[in-house]
Amino acid sequence: MTPETLIPGATTLAQLERIYRTEAPVRLDPAARPGVDWAAAQIAKAAAGSAAVYGVNTGFGKLSSLKIAPQDTA
Repeated sequence: MTPETLIPGATTLAQLERIYRTEAPVRLDPAARPGVDWAAAQIAKAAAGSAAVYGVNTGFGKLSSLKIAPQDTA
């Protein structure tokens, strides 16, 4: 099966439905790389910081008030 290529700003609902219904393989267009790199840097910055960021350096749900030390985040 040919992979569906997701292009930033051009992905359609029809593509997403096709992926969902056929379980088609997916690939990201190389144009997505800068956005992925930027997002990863933001998560790394939040994980290393002192502010609690839900799900980044805290637990989830009932454990959301539990802050995880920077050295224990991945």
